[in-house]
Amino acid sequence: MTRRHSWSWLLALLALVLGLAFTAAGCGGGGDEEAADDGGTATTPAEGGSEERTFAHFRIAFDDGLDYLDPGLSYTVQGWSIMWNVYLPLLTYKHTNGPEGATLIPALAEELPEVSEDGLTYSLTLREGVTYSDGSPVKASDVKASIQRLYQIDSPGVGFFSGIKGAEEYSELKKPAMRTGDIPGIVTDDQARTIQITLTKPQGDFLNVLATQFAGVIPAKTAAQDQSASPPPATGPYMIQSYQPNKSVVLVRNPEYEPLSDDLPRGNPDRLTFSIIEEDARALQTVIDGQNDYNFHTIPVDRLGEVQEQYADRLKLYTPANTYYFFMNTRVAPFDDINVRKAVNHAIDREALVRLFGGLATTTENVLPPTYPQYDKIEMYPHDVAKAKQLVQQAGHNGTAVTVWASSRETSRKPAEYLNDVLNEIGLKAKLKVIDPEIYFTTIGNQQTKAQTGVANWFQDYPHPLNWFDVLLNGNRITETHNNNYSNANVAEINRRIEQLKREPELTDDVNEQWAEIDRLVAENALWAPYVNRQFTDFFSEDMDIESCYVNHVLYQLDYIQVCKKS
Repeated sequence: MTRRHSWSWLLALLALVLGLAFTAAGCGGGGDEEAADDGGTATTPAEGGSEERTFAHFRIAFDDGLDYLDPGLSYTVQGWSIMWNVYLPLLTYKHTNGPEGATLIPALAEELPEVSEDGLTYSLTLREGVTYSDGSPVKASDVKASIQRLYQIDSPGVGFFSGIKGAEEYSELKKPAMRTGDIPGIVTDDQARTIQITLTKPQGDFLNVLATQFAGVIPAKTAAQDQSASPPPATGPYMIQSYQPNKSVVLVRNPEYEPLSDDLPRGNPDRLTFSIIEEDARALQTVIDGQNDYNFHTIPVDRLGEVQEQYADRLKLYTPANTYYFFMNTRVAPFDDINVRKAVNHAIDREALVRLFGGLATTTENVLPPTYPQYDKIEMYPHDVAKAKQLVQQAGHNGTAVTVWASSRETSRKPAEYLNDVLNEIGLKAKLKVIDPEIYFTTIGNQQTKAQTGVANWFQDYPHPLNWFDVLLNGNRITETHNNNYSNANVAEINRRIEQLKREPELTDDVNEQWAEIDRLVAENALWAPYVNRQFTDFFSEDMDIESCYVNHVLYQLDYIQVCKKS
């Protein structure tokens, strides 16, 4: 891949995912599509497909965690894994397994950006002749409009772009109708197909930002409101044909798509149906029975042994960069008291929480997962219920009411039930609040909810420590809605260090040590109670070829469009 500009820190990013493991085992999931579209191998290749491995229909047993199908609003693995092949940004990542999947490549841009010597200006050129799925041309000005639309719809992704010149001022115009101006740091020329983005200060992860789903390009005329029900036209190899909330999503080939490069696959299935199934066990059974081809759900703990024994050749285990934690809202009692937050960290038995996930997890007290070179194992809070009780009592919060938030999904509800019991054991008066997974994160991320504590997790948007600390723990990025900093962490020293490291273009050994120090500062302030890094399962029907066509990406997990059937 040719690069017009290269920073050595990008090379260091590849090391972040070296710890990912891909090993075989066995399991299942489902849907209930009609038999007429059984997904058999196509005898003639569909337009834009691979001649050898195209087939009619790939059926996915999906879960109910999908938030939006609008690239400006979705912030879940479910949404991004679908839209990765629908709405292309200027840059994206290689569609391949292992560390190489962290390699940035041009998507709608002709090449990676040319970056000025001071690290402030990024210059790109849009590929010639690119069209949307409705046949209309993709314009350079659409890039600017797509980023400005993030502010107009109060997107959870606006913080990524706040370093662009004029973006903060644009953001301060709270009502979309007031935004008659624009962001001056983005200059486009439709005729020349050029885009120039100027930052106010160097931002070490900005190339990665340009590859996020929030940077997916859609037409400038797209309304500044949720478009999930009427998705904008696509630029990728697939387009969204239909979306029925809580029921299904259907992707089909984009008839206007012309392959942009050898690094961007055309895809094998002509059609993909994501059938939304709430229950893990039912999803598993539909794949075992052949009603679906792939199970997005993790296998239920009580079925894992059976699946490993009977269907080992249909199972893959993988470990994405992730951290599961209990957030504690530092703006509200009792968690505005550091001693109560420390009490929670001492009270939880992390080994017990590993058992809730059937052993497919390892304990942690860190923000960063152990696959990151900045990771330095923290062991600050040994399990000590007596000490936790003492800290709560000293803080004067015996009997203080606490609501523990969770979604109805088992992997959220069970840890929340555990936390609820622990909080009652150490002297607080806890009760459980369980809500629909589709609205869970937007609810706890709304300041009006005043969610005190609950279950949260994070999977990397891109392989850089900024994606963890800046997004989740920088007090400067707290928002009223779509807030990702559920603890409302706002520690001046942590904020200062994050802002300072944001300017570093290279992940040197010294910079990595500084990120490790921030991880330790988070623990010292007990801003979270991290508990596990999880391992996950991919389970397929017996006719899927998972030896030749299995790509589990370091960011987007299973690459649905590269699957294939056995010959």
